[in-house]
Amino acid sequence: MKKLMKPLSLACALLLLALSACGPAAPPEEPEAPEPLRLERLNLELSRNGLPPEALAQAVRDLPPALKSALADQGVAVETATVSVGASVSATVQAAEEGGVDAAILPAEAFAALETPPRLILAAGPVSPAETGEDRPGAPALICAAPTEYGKTLAQQADGPSWEDLAAARWGVLEEGSLLGRQAVDLWLWDRYDGETSAHLALSVYDSYEDLLRAAAAEEIDVLPLWDGVRRDWAEAWTLAPSRTDERGVRGLGRPAALERELPVLGETERLYTSAAVVREDGGVLTDSRFAAALAAALESLREAFPVLGPYPYAPAENGDLDPQRRLAGL
Repeated sequence: MKKLMKPLSLACALLLLALSACGPAAPPEEPEAPEPLRLERLNLELSRNGLPPEALAQAVRDLPPALKSALADQGVAVETATVSVGASVSATVQAAEEGGVDAAILPAEAFAALETPPRLILAAGPVSPAETGEDRPGAPALICAAPTEYGKTLAQQADGPSWEDLAAARWGVLEEGSLLGRQAVDLWLWDRYDGETSAHLALSVYDSYEDLLRAAAAEEIDVLPLWDGVRRDWAEAWTLAPSRTDERGVRGLGRPAALERELPVLGETERLYTSAAVVREDGGVLTDSRFAAALAAALESLREAFPVLGPYPYAPAENGDLDPQRRLAGL
């Protein structure tokens, strides 16, 4: 062993000398930051869509500097921002196609009805959990059984109720203008029951989800459409005694078991949306995915101050995301 020490020590010394000659290891290179997005102009057009004139006037006047600032916070530099109001949805679409405006916000149903739509970059809708568990805009309608004897019978069918079973049920729905509380019922029936619609059902029409849920709690209806946000909002009140109120101040519905248990889901639609943001095809910044994400964040930060932007948040979307709405538009 003693004879091996000297050669081993010499080898270690040479190794240390070689390492010291190399100097300290170079730090890993930082990835280059992407170039900031820059636009000389951004003209955003809004659809009238029944909005109050004073709200539209406020948007034309005050939204441009606010939008410019909000986009700058998201890494998009805009030299000149303007906001206009289209005379009609078709006029706004034509302006986007011809380059007269750079971006536009349209009702989702109007966008879905277009034969040659402009580039869709964002869609807005009620917020519902995604498959990953994170909340995201766009919600499916849930077709639920009520806690009546007939509703329980429908829910217990392993392969789902037949059309004849549903046609014999008492349905509760909202007014015709409600996307998730009425129109989605037609979409669900059309897709699953060979083109049937609610026109052949016994319908009771209610003014609000509260009225609809109270009718279900009173066992006046057998089937009703809801969406996840409503189920979450009413979970507490569902089992509270009518003499008590939940944290929102809403009187309890007095049911004996949890809402999720008493209103089981018979089926659901695909995600549905209320608004669409489109851009002209410039092959550059406007169609860059980073611009879509920045615009979504900017609109979210401005929604409270500018009601014309709609009640729901936006998220990046692709043309195919609105296919369910296209089927609905074709009914």
